[in-house]
Amino acid sequence: MLQTAIVGLGNVATWHRRGLERTPGSRLTAVVDVDESVARERAAEWGVSSHTDLEDLFAEESVDWVHVCTPVATHADVAIQCLHAGAHVLVEKPVTATRAEFASLVETADEVGLRATVVHNQVFYAPFLRARALIASRRFGRLHGVSVRWLENNDPREPGRGDWVLDLPGGEFGEGIVHPIYVGLRSAGYPAGEDAVDIKRVNTTDDPSVEYDGIAVSYRTDSDVTCTIQHHSNVQGRRQVEFFADEGRVVADIPTQTVRVYPEGYGPNATVERPMLNAAYWTARNAASVARSVASIRARQALADLQDGDVTVHDTHTPVIRREVNAIEGTGSGPTPREEADWTNRIYTMVNEAV
Repeated sequence: MLQTAIVGLGNVATWHRRGLERTPGSRLTAVVDVDESVARERAAEWGVSSHTDLEDLFAEESVDWVHVCTPVATHADVAIQCLHAGAHVLVEKPVTATRAEFASLVETADEVGLRATVVHNQVFYAPFLRARALIASRRFGRLHGVSVRWLENNDPREPGRGDWVLDLPGGEFGEGIVHPIYVGLRSAGYPAGEDAVDIKRVNTTDDPSVEYDGIAVSYRTDSDVTCTIQHHSNVQGRRQVEFFADEGRVVADIPTQTVRVYPEGYGPNATVERPMLNAAYWTARNAASVARSVASIRARQALADLQDGDVTVHDTHTPVIRREVNAIEGTGSGPTPREEADWTNRIYTMVNEAV
């Protein structure tokens, strides 16, 4: 049983606690936060011990695993201290603020022989997993491209995670940009090199305190798959991944929890007799699937409301935590490949350094 502590008790800590509760082989035993009142309140609520610094935690507790949920600027220091104290670490995204910090974290983990893993949770949305399985089956032939569209209806100047996000170049928006980046990497593969990556930033706020509130990232892989990633704030929300292959398109739509399939085109080279009619058929068929999924989600929400519970359809932290427990125990490879973590950090830092 992995005796586990959560360091940093902001909003995301609740998802980690929920995931630990649902994961055999792990048990939350302690929480740490620099705000003593917050630490005590959460500890009382969750039935664990509370601490205000890591030295006290490791002096007073037997800890096998630490979940680092502190502001990104502290991730490397906190995680490295935990590794030196003998605990594996699971670090919230973005894993580190700089390339040097990432290198130091990885080097430390290897030196002490412990695991240091970053939370890339949004690759565990059910429709995304189904879409990737369809593409991997080669049912639609060779993959040519991937389009990731992550649109947020938040303002980068309004901190939802805490005032610390305002120190980031993209503010609140800049904290979350790694999500579509790692989703793109998991979908298309890794860039052929840093020179194969193109980054553009925009700032529609006209506020000099914000360096960007939108990004466009594109790259190609060694196997000539292209990936485009659009992420914008101050727009109506959307999370969607579209795969383009020889013989069709597959769309994973996160809000509706659906996978839409378009096996035929309607251009001049369409292989069906009535391409426009066929396209209309698939559009209607996919729309019906969306309607069924939305109805199911609403029904589950209504039932959860009656039972004072919650809907877990969007719980993507539990799969991360379960896979990492298995990896620590030697029965799995973990939720996030190191190369994916490395490339995500590379592109994240490239975005923040772009001019």
